[in-house]
Amino acid sequence: MKKIVLLFVIIAGLYAFQKDSEPEKKIVRNFMTLVRDLPHEKIYLHTDKSAYTVGENIWFRAYGVHALLNVPGIPSKFMYVDLVDKRDSLVNRVKLVIRDSCFYGQLPLSKSLQQGEYCLRAYTYNMQNQDKDWVFRKKIRVINPMDSRVWTEVSYKKEKGNYYAVVRFLDGNKKPFAQMPVTYVLNPKGYRFTETRIGTDRNGEVRIKVDTSDRILRLGFYEGKPFSFERYIRIPDLREGFDVQFFPEGGSLLVGNRQQVAFKAIGTDGYPVDVEGEIFQDSIPLFSIKSEHDGMGSFWLPVNRGVKFQARVTTADGREKWFDLPESRVDGWGIAVSQQGENIEYLVMKGEGAEIKNDLYVLVHSCGMVFDFRQVTGSVKGKVDQNLLPEGISQVVLMDKEGNVYSQRQFFIKKRRSGLMISSNKKRYRARELVELELEFDKTFEGVPEGSFSLTVTDDQKVKQDSLEDNILSNLLLTSYLKGYIKDPAYYFNDTAAILEHHLDLVMQTHGWTRFDPGKIARGEFPKEKYEIEVGQVISGTVKNFWGKDSKGAGITLLSNYGDSRLTETDERGRFVIDDLLFKDSTLFFVQALNVKGRRGVEVMVDPERFLTSEYFLPNVLNVKEEDDKFLEKFSQNYYYENGQKIYVLDEVNVTRQKVNKNSSFYDHVARYQVDSAQLAELPDVDIFQLVQLQFPGVTIGADSLGNPCPFYRGKQMYILVNDFEEDINIVRMFPKRELLGMALLEPIHGKMFFGDRGRDGVLLITRNPNYIPKKEQRVNILPFRLLGYQIPEEFYVPRYDVDSVRRDNRYDERTTIYWNPVVKLTGNKKAKISFYTADLYGTYSVILEGITREGIVCRQREKLKLE
Repeated sequence: MKKIVLLFVIIAGLYAFQKDSEPEKKIVRNFMTLVRDLPHEKIYLHTDKSAYTVGENIWFRAYGVHALLNVPGIPSKFMYVDLVDKRDSLVNRVKLVIRDSCFYGQLPLSKSLQQGEYCLRAYTYNMQNQDKDWVFRKKIRVINPMDSRVWTEVSYKKEKGNYYAVVRFLDGNKKPFAQMPVTYVLNPKGYRFTETRIGTDRNGEVRIKVDTSDRILRLGFYEGKPFSFERYIRIPDLREGFDVQFFPEGGSLLVGNRQQVAFKAIGTDGYPVDVEGEIFQDSIPLFSIKSEHDGMGSFWLPVNRGVKFQARVTTADGREKWFDLPESRVDGWGIAVSQQGENIEYLVMKGEGAEIKNDLYVLVHSCGMVFDFRQVTGSVKGKVDQNLLPEGISQVVLMDKEGNVYSQRQFFIKKRRSGLMISSNKKRYRARELVELELEFDKTFEGVPEGSFSLTVTDDQKVKQDSLEDNILSNLLLTSYLKGYIKDPAYYFNDTAAILEHHLDLVMQTHGWTRFDPGKIARGEFPKEKYEIEVGQVISGTVKNFWGKDSKGAGITLLSNYGDSRLTETDERGRFVIDDLLFKDSTLFFVQALNVKGRRGVEVMVDPERFLTSEYFLPNVLNVKEEDDKFLEKFSQNYYYENGQKIYVLDEVNVTRQKVNKNSSFYDHVARYQVDSAQLAELPDVDIFQLVQLQFPGVTIGADSLGNPCPFYRGKQMYILVNDFEEDINIVRMFPKRELLGMALLEPIHGKMFFGDRGRDGVLLITRNPNYIPKKEQRVNILPFRLLGYQIPEEFYVPRYDVDSVRRDNRYDERTTIYWNPVVKLTGNKKAKISFYTADLYGTYSVILEGITREGIVCRQREKLKLE
């Protein structure tokens, strides 16, 4: 199986269109420039599983590929992985450096994380130039055994035009918390909010009025009784309407043609809705229509002059609406596409009154690679051998020599899958037995293939494997090119049946290919790059003199706690840049600036890091919420592991002990959020401001008026106190986590109450050891700081039961991820060998191997192992 790679694009572009006119050559050259000269990066993340218990690691392998060609390898040497909660707050972020020609690592899950759904996203610094839809994202479910003490069953009702959330509180044994005071807050991320007290009834239920503008509902027990409890619920769109969009093939209904019209029905929440109905021509019914898959369908329509088309559509629950089809045109142009054997045939259509244009062209391309480009006059047929086209989305575009697009139609080329083979040394295994796997390419590969892959083995009893969720095939070939929500994307790659290909073509007709605009590319209008390619770590900043003006020629000295040092000078604008750095995530820096005469009378500022805004942006609909609730009910547990020992979480257990005196702030008792020393010990060893961002919803990191990194609460800079005294922000940032006794956040209303205008935007209270005394004088030419460094990957633990001491360990082995290997390399006919030991639970294991060859062929294989 052959792949059109970047080298072919360059050579083909140089020779294939030599006889074309200058306007034609210019368009082809512009498409070549798009593919060859501009950076196109795309990330796919393979995780060991999609559901975790707090305290575990999310193990992942990141595949960086050319965003248009899917050829492995990107110019960026670093990338980022974020975990975002439903409140659009950043939970954790790690930075990866390329190693072994790929990216891999782990993202730890704090034991304090609330149970629920989170968004895992991955991107490079350069990918921030793109629309956020092109950032990789995946739903991660997190189970917290502590949350099993309280179950919250949520349903929604509409009464007299108002919406109500009905929340039922149950304990771990599913008995209601009856007649108990609870509190709730709607939209706690807003600037102002009030906490409302309400009581549960005999069934443990409360009714809370909500509306379509409400997104987050925070629940808790009043005054922390019988125990402290807090839960956030993301409210789905409750409006009951639906919409149907009609997509004539080629973009317009053209008079005098018989055209295919695709349609898609979605609810107000963006989720597909199954519908049926009738098409009318001037109030006369013509024929019936019905959705075929996920709210999508199609029909053929003869387009006559001077008539109006309408559709009467009904949902499965009886809701009915009328929709107007697009107006027909007599002067328009269009493109129709069909698959005939080994060829993709296209037809240029025109309306009855359309003028014949001499400068009209048909362009066939796949992700910017031009395969056909010819001038047309009138109605023209053409074809392209689909064996020449790469797997994935291609497009036929009708345009003029100025790059004005008249019609476009995308289609999908689906290849017979070349795959992988996974063989095991036995058909069935016992507990704690050695498993030996052999991995290799199957015989359909031509030549001597090479590829890099990742392998995960998980326990089916503990980990739910959804065969329809996004995987490396559906992501790299489909969803990473299209905007909008595509339900169960892996469905389209599970088989090669004709019905699946028809459904996939419906996706092509109802989802725009919006990664780039072919008209703009034809005209040479390329996007501007704001975020550069990150090939090395960079520290930059500004130096100002005593009068606040740029300090030219100032000497800069940079030191780190690992002994690195750099010297440089500022330019005419007082700017300095130190590049070609490589530092890990525990690095502490110290920068000193002296003016051109070697004196201290200057102030140095380091540029803050810029990252994507934290946003959950995964579907939030009732159907999805019901699936999530069922999953949590089935897989939640009332225990966790600590040092290999199973610890059970019990309900209604009161432990009494002597109160330990704690050094705290006077204002802690009115703080909205607090973190004590025990909780701090569980958090990663990162910059103190990153800790604040991780723990306090609504807090982000920005820059103050001098450019120093500082915490902002709801978009406004916070007032900071250390042991109830003011302290310089740069000194605060250098506090090591081990010396912190606690942190707390005062809401703006309490901040202004105690500190006047200084605290009106929120106050950050930091408690450090009681002997700490704030420094009164600071040297502004010296600045200690931290930046996000790269992660050192941990090694996935696999017990060695061939060692006597391990084999005799009587602790029960209930691992959910049995084995994880982020770097598995296959070459030609050589077999890669993998070995690991089974756990103590009997049943089946899922073995998933996925990756990409050097030529850009995307591969995935799944097998089962059985324990008995």
